[in-house]
Amino acid sequence: MSRGKFNNKILAVFTPPKTWVLERTLSFQPDVQIIDDIKVLHKIGVNVSATGRISCHKGMKTDLASVPRACWAILSPWDVARPAVIHDHLYSSLRKYYDSEGMDKKLWKRARAIADGIFLAGMHSADPPVPKSKIYAAYYAVRAFGRWPASKKEAQ
Repeated sequence: MSRGKFNNKILAVFTPPKTWVLERTLSFQPDVQIIDDIKVLHKIGVNVSATGRISCHKGMKTDLASVPRACWAILSPWDVARPAVIHDHLYSSLRKYYDSEGMDKKLWKRARAIADGIFLAGMHSADPPVPKSKIYAAYYAVRAFGRWPASKKEAQ
């Protein structure tokens, strides 16, 4: 059950110890995007179009999915790579907004819930398909533990 569409497969270069750098734009167009959600994402600095398309530009750094190595038998970063790259862009914007002057905690919390929902939609839209058990394991992990990565300072 697709809930959106990616424009491409990932094209990235590995830069040790754990970073990938995009070699071309990767974007995701959710099937359903509420205008208010787009406005919230725009306010926190997400690269989002008026139609809701979220784009990660060439040169963006990502670690794909932040799955502890011990859990890779259950869910590896490769299982949810494209949705994870989009989610990394969303969380990067959340971190920058969190550290900005005049940060609105209520807006930040709403934006984080939207970001996690887009991650869920992306996993449902992945090709090859991601098993539902892995989709929901990844989604509930970011809902439970994503508060800290979405609010910590960017690594310099």
